[in-house]
Parts: sequence; C-alpha cells; structure tokens
Amino acid sequence: MACLRKIKQIDVPYTEMIFDMKYVPTNSRMLACATVEGDVMILDSSNTTKPVSLHLSKHHKGSSIRRIAFTANDHNLVTAAKTIKIFDLNHGKVLRKISAGTSKIHALSVIDQYLLCAGDDEGCFRVWDYRENRGCLMEIKECDDYISDLDVDSDRKIVVASSGEGTLSAFNVRARRMEQPQSELFDAGFQSVRFYEERGRVLVGAEDGAINIFNINEWGNISDRYPIRCSAGRASGVCSIDHMEVLSVGDDQASVVLLGVGDGKIRAMSVLPNKIIAEGECHPSSVESLAACSTTKQVASSDTNCIFIHELIINETGDDQEGPQVSAGDSASNVSTSGSGSGSKKAASSSSMTNFFADL
Repeated sequence: MACLRKIKQIDVPYTEMIFDMKYVPTNSRMLACATVEGDVMILDSSNTTKPVSLHLSKHHKGSSIRRIAFTANDHNLVTAAKTIKIFDLNHGKVLRKISAGTSKIHALSVIDQYLLCAGDDEGCFRVWDYRENRGCLMEIKECDDYISDLDVDSDRKIVVASSGEGTLSAFNVRARRMEQPQSELFDAGFQSVRFYEERGRVLVGAEDGAINIFNINEWGNISDRYPIRCSAGRASGVCSIDHMEVLSVGDDQASVVLLGVGDGKIRAMSVLPNKIIAEGECHPSSVESLAACSTTKQVASSDTNCIFIHELIINETGDDQEGPQVSAGDSASNVSTSGSGSGSKKAASSSSMTNFFADL
C-alpha cells in the first residue's frame, strides 16, 4: 500500500511561474527552481515562511529558463534558455556559456562527468562537452516538432528523446548516431520520457493521458499502454502526462514512477503490474514542474508559483488495496520547520555563496 501525503506548501516570491525544479544533489532540503522571468532560486524547503536562500536575478536576462540540472561530479548548476549556462554555486560565477543556435532549448539532460545534451523547439538534438569551450560534438535533427524531454540510461550511452510530434527517438552518444528505427508516429504528442531499467522498459507520457511503454532497444512500437483517468469534474483533454520521475524506494522494492498530470494531480504508479498506487493533493491548475528526492522520498510539484511537497509512504507489510490511496495531508501551518530562513539574496556576493554552500 502506498500514500502520497502532502506535508507542506511553499508560496515562492519574485516569480509568476516556475518552469522547472531539481533537488540539490548534496542537500535534500534544497530545491533549485528555474522561472519564467529568467531567474534561478535556491529554496530551503524546511522554511515555508522565507524559503528563498539564494536568488540569481536575471540569470538569463530577457529569456525564460526552461530547464535546470546539476553536473555529475562537482554539482555545478546548469540552466537552459536560449543559451546554456554552467554556474559555480560555491564561487558565484558563470564557468561556461554554450550557444545552442537560434532555437530555444526545450529539454536538457546531463549525460556524465563531461557531456550534456539538449533538445530544442525545432526538433534538433545536440551534445556538448561542458568542460571545454568548443563546438557541438553531436547534432542530429530527426524530429519535425520540439523535443519535449530527455533521459539517459545507466550506462551513459543511450539518450531517449520524446517529441511533441508523437515520436520516440534513441540516440547513441558514443557512436554519435540515432538508433534505428525511430518509433511510429503516434496521434498524441509525447511530453515526458524516463528509463525504467529494472523492468527493461522506457515509459513515455502522452498528451492523451496514456503511458506508452516501450521495450528497451525495441524503439519501433510500444509493447504496452496504460491510460490515466482524469479527476472528476475536469474538462476532457487536460490529462496530459507532462512530467515523469522514477523514485527508488529501497533495494528490495520496485521503483515508483511519479507523474505530473494536466488535471493538477501528481500520481504514483507501479510498473508491471501497471497500476496507480497513490494520488496527491490536487493543484488548482496543471502541474508545471516535478522533482523527486530518493533520500527523503519527497516529491515537489508546482503549478504557477506554488509548490506542494508530498511524502511518498510505502507500507511494506500492508496488503495492497484496489485503487489509489489519497491523503489530504497537513497544511503548511501545521508542519514544524527547522532552521531559520536566510531570505532573498539578489546579486549575492561570491563570499556569501561560498559560506552558504560550504556544508553541501
């Protein structure tokens, strides 16, 4: 039996929309947020009254930041807008700026200790060595519409890309080619994609509310399909599976797939058997971003500038029940917080950032 219990709500200042979120790899309390205004904020999720610990105002001036990530070893911040910036949080400086051409970046993924990849609005897939100031290592355009999401396998060899045109593509970054065949063209656009390697699958979320399931290395067509039911009272056609994360819950248990859905709910799903095992509290509008932390089993989701944080609870001894388990959760006012907020730090100095991240 599983439950998604809402434990707090954070209203984020200085922005009207959060486009992407990631937990800081070295500190499970901290959330990095990318905004429509081109800002980056590091939030302390334990402080709901003054959550902003670091504010990089106009980090991408005049351009919305669509994706955010962290490098593999040194955990530098990677942000993608019209360009890609790699930012050293400890010293407060931009290490590298990568030009991504004329089209805006829609998807971003760090492959390993030196490679990152991106997909743009025109359907072009590119790979760079982010350690050096040199050109693109790999560039392939096989999609006629935007690349919506990217994920990399555990061997750091294959990157899968979902596209708004309704195709799945697999790119071999070592051989610098696209693996054949590209998937059939589906009626509904693909919005999210994740490897689920413990079952040998790739999961793709579509605009029509279905999880399309591919076998790894069998990219031509799906092996299974699982539709998601929208919440009652919501208009039809808003159940797009826009965001997806795979959360490890223990060595002896299968990972849980977390879904951010257009009806405003996050859902927890098991794979083989394909089943919704839990639902979180509903956002007033569609889920715009989703992040998960395997250390704390917490899930952060946002609609506009409001973040819900749920805790995934797995009852190892309880009997599984039919249907998802829904918990209204606790209000933010009932959640005890630890530590004191450090407030907003616009245009923070190098020394202040070094002190703040010294324990990360």
